[in-house]
Amino acid sequence: MKSGYHFCLLSVFGMLIFSCSPNDQEEEKEKTYSLEIIDSVQVDYLGEMMLLDYDQNSEKYLLATNSYYEYLEVNDNGEILLHNKFSEEGTSPVNQALGLGYFNGNVTVFNPPKGYYYFKDSSKVGELSIPYPHMSLMMYPKLGMFESGNKIYYPKPWPESMNVNFEEGEFYQALLKMPIIESQDKTTGDTLGIVRLPETSELLSDEVHGFPIPVYTMNGDRLLLSMWFEPEIYIYKKVGDEFQYEKTIEVDIPDWVPTTSVPLDNADQFFIENQKKRPGNLTNILVVGDYYLAIYNRGLTEDQMKGLDPQVDGGLSVRRKDPNFAAVFDKDFNQVATNVPFPIASNFPMVVNNKGEIVVSKVAGLSETEDDGIVLYKLKLMKN
Repeated sequence: MKSGYHFCLLSVFGMLIFSCSPNDQEEEKEKTYSLEIIDSVQVDYLGEMMLLDYDQNSEKYLLATNSYYEYLEVNDNGEILLHNKFSEEGTSPVNQALGLGYFNGNVTVFNPPKGYYYFKDSSKVGELSIPYPHMSLMMYPKLGMFESGNKIYYPKPWPESMNVNFEEGEFYQALLKMPIIESQDKTTGDTLGIVRLPETSELLSDEVHGFPIPVYTMNGDRLLLSMWFEPEIYIYKKVGDEFQYEKTIEVDIPDWVPTTSVPLDNADQFFIENQKKRPGNLTNILVVGDYYLAIYNRGLTEDQMKGLDPQVDGGLSVRRKDPNFAAVFDKDFNQVATNVPFPIASNFPMVVNNKGEIVVSKVAGLSETEDDGIVLYKLKLMKN
């Protein structure tokens, strides 16, 4: 079951308004940007793990295996502070680890059908129960939990009452019309769907676009949302307990390989069409100093996929040809750079630490050098 959820995962900005003169924008666009390695940290662990999250208060990094069942917490020097494995037995069993990250300093796992479990020093210290029967058919690449006032916010799971039928277009349409983010009152446990796609989103058209994989970032009073399979960012402003849609930002990405949508009455052809290629993915939105970075893979066309078999080398040859890039935006959401490359051996970029460094884990199989443990690269956004 774990590998199946992992396959689903692999297959498939706060904004402040300032005035900016045309001359200023022109000068900004003339600058070039790069992501430079300024340091690397080695973690004394023999095995592959991916960096998932960073807790700003304790300055700890969270790394985990692909199944999310085993994880490490390390400090800024790479020293292992905790090594733990979830158990499927005992008083706090984790049967499905479908999302992992920090919430209020605790390692938090999405464990349906229970909800979210909080762990500290390997012991469960609390939970957030989802008060209705629910399910999920995928892993969340970014946990996305945050708290404001008397409410906790998290990606809304699918109600168990939903009619799951991969051959019916109405199923996919219902997924995209559902609330994306849900809030829960900490006192009463009442839940409320709080963020939906705007009616102007092309994803709400009468076609099958695939599984929504929400990835979002809170910055101040604004929420920036990516749905993974399109080069767009939806911006919402938090007003009280609500989020009001403001606008959609299109990320200009040359050579982006779009997902092929199909008519609702031809839903069974969606995966057949898209498995011929590797569609582009917008995988994260990072806040780095005075900039926003949209993280993405451009994808590979059907011709570019010829001769590549992900089953042969665990997908390394595909990842080597489709590396991670960043598009850079200023705080007015002017795009000032695109296709800024990460080091070729970088895993999916997930973390910005308190020093404004982007920290990524190294994929051993993509590197020309061998290491005795996990390596974390610390990157700095440079403006030349």
